Amino acid sequence: MLHLIPRLRLSRVLLGSLASFLTFTGVAIAQDTAPQAPQGESAAAGSPELGEVVVTAYRQSLAIALDQKQKAASAIDMIVAEDIADFPDLNLAEAIQRVPGVSIARDAGEGRQVTVRGLGPQFTRVRINGIEALTTNGGTDAAGGTNRGRNFDFNTFASELFNNITVRKTASAEVEEGSVGATVDLRTGRPFDYNGFTFLTQVQGGYNDVSEDVSPRGSVMVSNTFGDGKWGALLSAAYTDRQLLDEGSSTVRWQDSGACPVPPAAVGAGCFGALGANYAGSGSTATLSQINAAFRPRIPRYDKYEHEQERIGLTGSLQFQPTDATLINFDVLYSEFKAERSEIFLESQVFSTNGMAGINDVDVQAAEIGANNTLVYGVFDDVDIRSEARFDELETKFYQGTLDVTHSFSDTFRLHGLAGAAQSNHDNPVQTTLLFDANNIDGYTFDYRGDDRLPMINYGTNDVTNPATWTLSQIRLRPQSTLNTFKTVSFDVDFVMSETFSLKAGPQWKEYEFVTTEARRPSETVIPPNVAATPVASYSSTTTFGNGLGVPGGTPTSWLTPDINAAASLFGLYDPNLFPLSITPALGNNNTVKEEDSGGYVQLDWNVEVLDRPLRG
Repeated sequence: MLHLIPRLRLSRVLLGSLASFLTFTGVAIAQDTAPQAPQGESAAAGSPELGEVVVTAYRQSLAIALDQKQKAASAIDMIVAEDIADFPDLNLAEAIQRVPGVSIARDAGEGRQVTVRGLGPQFTRVRINGIEALTTNGGTDAAGGTNRGRNFDFNTFASELFNNITVRKTASAEVEEGSVGATVDLRTGRPFDYNGFTFLTQVQGGYNDVSEDVSPRGSVMVSNTFGDGKWGALLSAAYTDRQLLDEGSSTVRWQDSGACPVPPAAVGAGCFGALGANYAGSGSTATLSQINAAFRPRIPRYDKYEHEQERIGLTGSLQFQPTDATLINFDVLYSEFKAERSEIFLESQVFSTNGMAGINDVDVQAAEIGANNTLVYGVFDDVDIRSEARFDELETKFYQGTLDVTHSFSDTFRLHGLAGAAQSNHDNPVQTTLLFDANNIDGYTFDYRGDDRLPMINYGTNDVTNPATWTLSQIRLRPQSTLNTFKTVSFDVDFVMSETFSLKAGPQWKEYEFVTTEARRPSETVIPPNVAATPVASYSSTTTFGNGLGVPGGTPTSWLTPDINAAASLFGLYDPNLFPLSITPALGNNNTVKEEDSGGYVQLDWNVEVLDRPLRG
């Protein structure tokens, strides 16, 4: 992948020297103004030392973060960007991953959620500009689908909108409740962060030679102060358009059969039915009991994902400092994340089924059990296979506004007030899946021995590109949504009692509302007569797979897949009169939660010296 990243920054000081130019690129020169020694004279003869080169880019940000970490009484980690777009990563979750004890979950190649010290994303609370917020997206089924929990989806935002991330790993009284794992504080840029007029822009382009698409990314910020530095205003914007092609294989986990009877006269619910007539001649030595006791892939398949994502972010900030004792901040944030996702699978679902209509009907013709008691190779008869296509349209809109006021009545007494609201509205109006099935396939083979990440999967003598092989078995229509809203008000007083002790206290109020919906067809396996009578060839296409992957020989690199756009046009899939939807089949995903929390805290801070060392708490 090729990246081109031009950057431009303008200020009232013109870039008229080499030192200024190096500052522009992230490096500053501290020049020595002493007279230069004649050429050939040694340092010992009194020649001045060469000028010092000082790196002022991300290394300085690390120093700032380390200083804040040392000053804090609780356990925190901080990532600071000197300017917009100066984070070391282009995704917030990936930047946070640099913090010790933090890991991330990815979706479509981007960091989506964070886990802190082994506690899942639902235990991590995120605050933006001081107030709690929650933003949710929709992912693939393998990535958890639509987010209906307390997990914060960081891929909603471009990292260029923020210039400070703080991860609070331990609790303190002044940080309100709501987190078991960690509290992550995000802060957008403010005009007083910069000296006077500042304009910065970044443009980046990436070309992917697999998907053959260009993905542009850009950001711009303008900030200025007025009235002898008493007023300030900042506006920033970020845009990303990303194309992604993701191909590979998956198993949708591994499972064993559980307890199976021996001999298999009364076959267990999740057991293979029998060994084939030619099993002994295949050279396989594993018994049926050993095969059933081994872990097998639940749904061995090849995957093809096509993502198109567009992300727009806007921030605005006004600051007013009429006196040294008063500071007023007003911040707004808007982000919009749009995506279209296509998922295509060629798979066998029978290995995850039960009963005589499923796995009990499958005969094992050859098998090999590898390390860790896993079935790494098998040849099977009476296998049911499937060609699956799913299409999603997704959109998340996030809004937030905060008002932050601080006033110092004296050198020892300060009042701080914060009020704000945040809303995340995720909508997945189109989630359509069509399934083509073919049953009782003989000679089906999977082989993980050569590469456990890219197995050979073969479908016997069946032509998976032939429309005559397939029958439409399911039509899934599952539009869904998630809405999260936060409102927060808090006040704090800070009283410095002495050089050693200070007291903080204040009340807090928070209201949270969560609404989620989903609708489905009353029966997804019922195919209308006019659809069943239409040849599969009328709403299918052939997909190709594995370009450059080095797919093992014997694996088909093309197959017939449902064409959802053609089916929607042909059958009117989105006409509620033809395909009515109801919340009844998905009642568990239709609910509302409303919470109201109020509380207060008192916190005593101290700073003393013990054995000539500072002790804070």
